[in-house]
Amino acid sequence: MPKYPTGKRKRGIPPKTISRSKVEKDPSSYVLRMLLNASPYYVSGSILAEKLKMSRVGVWSRVDKLRQAGLTIEASQNLGYRLAGEPNKFNLPLLKAWMKENKKTCELYTHDQIDSTNNEVERLLANGQKAPFAVLANKQNNGRGRMGRIWHSPEGGNIYLSLGFRPNVQAIRIRNFTLWQGLNICNFLRNYLGNEKIKIKWPNDIYFEGRKLAGMLTEASIDCERIKTLVFGIGLNVNVSSRHYPKGLKKDSVSLQDIMGEQLRLHEIASKLIKIILASYNETVTKSLNDELLDGWDEVDELKGTKIRISSGKEKITGKAAGIDGEGNLLVKLRNGRFKKVHSGEIIVLQ
Repeated sequence: MPKYPTGKRKRGIPPKTISRSKVEKDPSSYVLRMLLNASPYYVSGSILAEKLKMSRVGVWSRVDKLRQAGLTIEASQNLGYRLAGEPNKFNLPLLKAWMKENKKTCELYTHDQIDSTNNEVERLLANGQKAPFAVLANKQNNGRGRMGRIWHSPEGGNIYLSLGFRPNVQAIRIRNFTLWQGLNICNFLRNYLGNEKIKIKWPNDIYFEGRKLAGMLTEASIDCERIKTLVFGIGLNVNVSSRHYPKGLKKDSVSLQDIMGEQLRLHEIASKLIKIILASYNETVTKSLNDELLDGWDEVDELKGTKIRISSGKEKITGKAAGIDGEGNLLVKLRNGRFKKVHSGEIIVLQ
């Protein structure tokens, strides 16, 4: 179970920005936001009772409800309550609380297990769900990646997340959508972990020291050259160590827990990912990002300078990866010194 910072022997100050008019219908949600906002400090039970206009016993019952949902909440007779840990499964109230802390929100759907979060987003879009929205799952029974590959999706602490959009823009507008999302997500992880060894393998994977950390998948419906619906999915290995992966995946996979040596806050990372994905989507559909993409890609390019072989249809290309162009194509330097643009294909890194 991911733990929160050690409790300080000091009372916390309740969130002054949460006015009575903004208190959720469920008092437990308000208590949770207060605790999250004050963490790692304690929040006085009397202050909670005053804000909620209920007795201390009433506050205790709301705290107990949160504990039953899997949250670890410490209590001190003199200091009050503090949030000490969270479950390795998605807790919707906690996820919503983190979203509000990050000042970004959208409709959220969580599932204990599902066939695929991308599939569920497609179903919701087909049924008229207002976009944007996000679907998260603790386990996928039929997770998939690029080119129809199976995405191993074990239960117990990873992020399987998909967002649905209705852009209604020309298809050319989002040609670099996945690359831009990948760049921003990669930079977030580098900053969050303080580790610059996290990089992107064109076009849709995030790597750490040659091992896969995350994979992304974008799917769209097009009508008259306009993108009507757009689905962006990401699977990020967080708190499931690669030691627990099938034999064939162990040496090629890595998790944030493997990198940091401890479990991380699943809900915080998921909420920040959603915020980044929403912002990156808005940037993609409202302006040209060619220059920004080129400027940022070079530093995080996993393939740059490596010898690769690409299978694209019946064509096989061998050369050295040389970055990308403004249209998101992979540039490959051939033996004759010329450059080949690659739009898609299966990449094998040669030793």
